[in-house]
Amino acid sequence: MKAITSVQRPVRETVARGAVGGLVAGAAFIAVTMWFVTSLDMPARAPLQGISTIVLGSGAVEDGSANAGIGLTVHAVLSVAYGIVFAVLITRIRNDGLVSLLGATYGVLLFVVNFLVLAPLQFTAFEGANKPFEFVVHVFYGSLLALAFIGGHAGYRRPDTNHDHITPGTRVTR
Repeated sequence: MKAITSVQRPVRETVARGAVGGLVAGAAFIAVTMWFVTSLDMPARAPLQGISTIVLGSGAVEDGSANAGIGLTVHAVLSVAYGIVFAVLITRIRNDGLVSLLGATYGVLLFVVNFLVLAPLQFTAFEGANKPFEFVVHVFYGSLLALAFIGGHAGYRRPDTNHDHITPGTRVTR
């Protein structure tokens, strides 16, 4: 008896879902962050200027060279890259609930790495960030990112639903 097993999503589709999901989730992330800082009477560009210090150096805010355009570019590139990494990590996950849970967990992991590990070591401009807010917004990012894979059966697609090519005695597994 021959078996037809689930077919893994093509790499191109996995990367595209991760990139688009990461970009959309990153846009929502930065929009919420900009709203948050304006509620604290700070300029909306402040988070983007802070992000620009990743490439301009931690002193960029103090010396006035921090740049919102550079920050937006850096944020978009990181959002896409993180989205692609998530897509690759969940390639074989078939359960939408698990994908949702992993998305939120991924957001927690990004928060821990970015704010509890890297910021104190390399990116001191982020040390004054509101960590409870950053935690929540990173979980928000991961949860939104997971939506790019919900209903799409995250890491697989079913065999062709036209079963004319299946011979009698073939077992279809999922």
